Amino acid sequence: MIPNDHAVLLFKFGSLKWMEKIRKGSMSFSCPGKYIEIAKKTGNDEQGDVNEGVFARLRKGDKKIKEMQTKLKDDLEIIDDGEYVKLRRWSSYYIPTFCFYSYRIADMLDNSITETGFQTIHHYFDDKMYNEFGPRSVRNVLSTDNSPAYLILQVKPFIDNLMKNLALNAIGAEIRNINYSEFQKEEFFIYPTERRDELFYKFPKYAYQKEARVCLVRRPLTNIHERLNININPMNEKDAFITNNEFYFGVTADVQEE
Repeated sequence: MIPNDHAVLLFKFGSLKWMEKIRKGSMSFSCPGKYIEIAKKTGNDEQGDVNEGVFARLRKGDKKIKEMQTKLKDDLEIIDDGEYVKLRRWSSYYIPTFCFYSYRIADMLDNSITETGFQTIHHYFDDKMYNEFGPRSVRNVLSTDNSPAYLILQVKPFIDNLMKNLALNAIGAEIRNINYSEFQKEEFFIYPTERRDELFYKFPKYAYQKEARVCLVRRPLTNIHERLNININPMNEKDAFITNNEFYFGVTADVQEE
C-alpha cells in the first residue's frame, strides 16, 4: 500500500520558456524573500506571500519570544500582528527554493471516494492555478516564450534525477509537502533548526496550490533577487511532458479498506 503522503504526479505552472528549461535539465531556485517582496510591493498574495518563512505566531509577552531573541539575536524578525507577533528568521529570506504542485495519495482519498475497488479518480485544478501562475491572456499563442504552459512530471524519475545531481555537487536538500493545517491555529510555534522546517508551512488560504518544495538549506544566496541554477539530466517526454492546454486528469486506482 502506498503511503498517503506520497506524490502520484508533480506539476509546474508557468511560462513556456521556463518549463522547457526544466525539461532540458535546468532548475532555477529563487528565494522566499522574493515571494515576500512580491506580496508587499504588488499586493499579489497568490504568487507572493507576506508570511513566507514565519515560524511562530504568539501572543505578546509569551516567554518564547524572549527565548528566540536570546537564541537568534539579530537574525530574528518580529512582526506586529495586533495582540500577537509573528516571528521569522531574516536568514530564511535567502534559502534557494523550488516549488511544485504535488498530487498525493491523500488528495485521491479526499476526492469523495464512496466505494472500494478499481476506479478512476479525477482531479481538477483550482482555477487560480491558471489565473495566477501564467499569462492566461496569451494561452493560445504557442510561438511566444511567455505563453503559459504546464509541465507534468513523473515523480520517481524526476526525484531520482534531482537527488543524483545534488549529491554529485555536494548540495544538501530538504524535500517535503507543505503543511497547511498548523497555521489554522491562533498561536503556533515551529522550533527553528538548520532544517528550516518553517519553509514547509503555509496558511490554509494557499491549500489549493498543493505545494511541495525543494529547499537547499545549506546554500543560502546573498540577496533576494539572486537565483541559483542547478543542472540535472535532460528528461524525455515520457517523464516530463509539456502542454499549453488547461486540463484535468484521472488516476486509476484499486481502493481498499484498511
